[in-house]
Amino acid sequence: MSSILDFDLKERVRSSVDILDVISATLEVQPQGRNFVARCPWHNDRRPSMTINQERQTWKCWPCDIGGDVFSFVMRRDGVDFPTAMRTLADVAGIPIEQYTGGKKTTPGSPDDRDTLFAAMKLVADEYFDLLDDPRTDDAKIARDYLASRGVNDENRKRFRIGFSPDSWDHAVKLLKDNKFSGEVAHACGVASAKQSGQGFVDMFRGRLMFPIFDLQNRPIALGGRLIPEIAARHGDKAGGKYINGRETMLFRKSKQLYGLQLAREAIRSQGQVMVMEGYTDVVAARQSGVEPVVAVLGTALTPDHVKILKRFAERVVLVLDGDTAGQKRADEVLELFIGESVDLRVLTLPEGSDPADYIGEFGRESFEQIVAKAPDALDHKLNRLTEGVDFKNDTHAVTKAVDTMLKIVAKAPEGLRVDQLMTRLSDSFNFRVERLEQRLATLRTEARNRGRAQRIAPPVKELTQAPQRIVYEKLPPLSGLDLHLFETLIEQPDLAASAVEAIDPDWLTSITAKMLLSAYQDLDLRAMPLDGKSLLTMIENEPLKNALVTLLTRVDERSGQRVDTPEQRYADILTRYSEREKSREIASVVHGMLGESEEDALLRKLFDEEALRQQNRPK
Repeated sequence: MSSILDFDLKERVRSSVDILDVISATLEVQPQGRNFVARCPWHNDRRPSMTINQERQTWKCWPCDIGGDVFSFVMRRDGVDFPTAMRTLADVAGIPIEQYTGGKKTTPGSPDDRDTLFAAMKLVADEYFDLLDDPRTDDAKIARDYLASRGVNDENRKRFRIGFSPDSWDHAVKLLKDNKFSGEVAHACGVASAKQSGQGFVDMFRGRLMFPIFDLQNRPIALGGRLIPEIAARHGDKAGGKYINGRETMLFRKSKQLYGLQLAREAIRSQGQVMVMEGYTDVVAARQSGVEPVVAVLGTALTPDHVKILKRFAERVVLVLDGDTAGQKRADEVLELFIGESVDLRVLTLPEGSDPADYIGEFGRESFEQIVAKAPDALDHKLNRLTEGVDFKNDTHAVTKAVDTMLKIVAKAPEGLRVDQLMTRLSDSFNFRVERLEQRLATLRTEARNRGRAQRIAPPVKELTQAPQRIVYEKLPPLSGLDLHLFETLIEQPDLAASAVEAIDPDWLTSITAKMLLSAYQDLDLRAMPLDGKSLLTMIENEPLKNALVTLLTRVDERSGQRVDTPEQRYADILTRYSEREKSREIASVVHGMLGESEEDALLRKLFDEEALRQQNRPK
């Protein structure tokens, strides 16, 4: 995709959506003067401090010092990169992104058309939701009674859109066919399976409670079905498993989705932690009791992609495990995933034979939150498990094996205070000198690095249509001094920017923020695009840089009409001051002997020539 096409696509998407509509879809927005305000979801905002400028299509939270345009809001809201945010907004605007990216063009109504699959999945999910309330069938009443026996009230049934699939081979297939969707589409969106003999398709879910799985845009992308004992008894050993999770499709990847995340997202951010459970009903029970930052895996163990997703929203992850041997094993597996990430992983193992829904039902929310708060660090949990029942005085082999196991895990962790504390604890627990442990740890780290180098391959080029990658939004240093005055002047008077692109040496600028902004101006100039704030917002994909630009735009707006000198006068003065400052640096480098002899001679000749020219041009 060419750069010009890339810019055109970004601008088309940006101009096709209203930032106010996007923000108000998840936040309560109210007018305030010429702008709008909302409570910022990224800090404990007691009164609205996020400002939305609809005219400029920007947003800004001053206490957090974050902001940008509609792209950066979606990036931060969903914890995704720029290409993924653009795809999300393109979907909202109905813009077929593939025609710009060179991706495969699809035919509306075909099984490889994403919009078709979204529509088909929504139709079926809504149908199942309505059928659970259907008073005409005995099976629906059986399903309602069973759901009530599990303690799920009507409010949470509606919140999670829980439904019922009839005990029929073709209800969903017929529904889709009646609405002009083919059997291939029914199969492609994951609600039907191919017949084992002959042609055609049959419903994947029959006689089950249905749990729709939603993406972060609150669109159903898959379904999960739970067995209802009274209905399942009709089919004996052919009833299938207790849970059936939807097949992976173009819309749904088990390793990249978490049940309930679209509902828990804001609670996770505000509380700074997320609890990961093992089933749909655990999440529903927790939410019903008032515990909100909860999600569940979808028929698979936690994966590296899950870890990346969770880290976008919270630094503290509490893994809530059933009190059985399998739960302990899962804790060990998950520790291996989290150890290399800067995540505070806690492991809560419930009493034997208990799952979260059972525990909350028996002991209540307050008790559950208390044990969550006391959940041990994952490394401590592992250490306790390794040393349980070990005779420290007599079982040398077991002690040595436990120490080496812990050190191999720690070797994968980033160095820091947390590791230092653990090394001290290992020393105290096993009566080994810290120095001996550190020597062994250094050896293990070296071995791990060598293996990494041997196995390393070049990462694939990331395409616009690929899945989101974790993005860490680092702050950029603020603009200050001459750099700040320069870019304020260019924002106020865009006609000066073309001159600045030619005249300003990036080495004159004192911060990475200023250099990145100048680079954005240069990119626009190369593409013959307007050198104004709107074009800059479209060109820039870096979220912190968008924030810096919005801060500039806001400052210029607030000071409009207050300056007595013109932008042209300020720009000329800024160039002069940059030149004088650079000359002072050059002289200082000569005085302090920082240059080689040839470099020093060349610089002195340059300075003499410049001074002679200045004297020659002085007014008589």
